[in-house]
Amino acid sequence: MNRTQKNDYGIVIFKEGTPPGERRKAMFFFTVLSLIILGQACYWLVANSVEPIVLGMPFGMFTVVILIVLEFVALAAMYLLEPKEAPQTGEQR
Repeated sequence: MNRTQKNDYGIVIFKEGTPPGERRKAMFFFTVLSLIILGQACYWLVANSVEPIVLGMPFGMFTVVILIVLEFVALAAMYLLEPKEAPQTGEQR
């Protein structure tokens, strides 16, 4: 009985045969990005004041800018660390 015929209910997060190192890396980046996005949603809990002025911006605005920059850096790192797949033989471009 193959995988499609079994009564497996649930969410499949990784393809079969994904190496453990790739799984750890993916879970790490998912966690980091989730925390950054949660920080963007709840930044007002810690940065709800105009003072101090940082780089000419109120502290709340500075916090939003920093979180967006962190998200960009995390996404760029994830893109650069993504495994490169070799083109299939017989595939034409």
